[in-house]
Amino acid sequence: MEQKPKLTFGDINLKNLEQFKVITQKTLPVTYSENFYYKILQYTDFSTIGYYNDIAVGAITARIEDKDGKKTAYIMTFGVLDAYRRFGFGTQLLNELTNRIRSHQEIRTIYLHMWVSNEIGFQFYCRHGFEKTTYKKNYYTDIDPPHCYILTKRLYPDVDPPIPYTEEDTEKEQDIAKQ
Repeated sequence: MEQKPKLTFGDINLKNLEQFKVITQKTLPVTYSENFYYKILQYTDFSTIGYYNDIAVGAITARIEDKDGKKTAYIMTFGVLDAYRRFGFGTQLLNELTNRIRSHQEIRTIYLHMWVSNEIGFQFYCRHGFEKTTYKKNYYTDIDPPHCYILTKRLYPDVDPPIPYTEEDTEKEQDIAKQ
């Protein structure tokens, strides 16, 4: 049986920030501001670039948040360049992040927003223990359709109860906030 190629991991820093930008711009349907990229430098504990033969081929970034009184990790960006997909690099990046997060036992879940039209992404996350926990209508402003799912992975499913599925309308929430 042929063994999958292995990634090495490096922190995201000023020296490779441009590589991270390229990966993000080529793999995600969202455009981020320059300020966003510099903010990523604050999250080095839970962010990494994956290298294959010294070439930056993918990256994953996360931050820790308080959600409903519990610590959770939020995946901000995650992508592997097209030419390097189907080699297991996405799985290696996600496993690296998950291992880093598990070293902080107070963090109970990992979650992310995923565009509803990303069927391949949804299949990938399901294989890695994520489940749909929220459907958000009108979440995005610059892609069509503008809806997303929140996918969540319980790190300790034998201990923590299932998360109920909900639906929200971001547009209605914004209208209410304006009143």
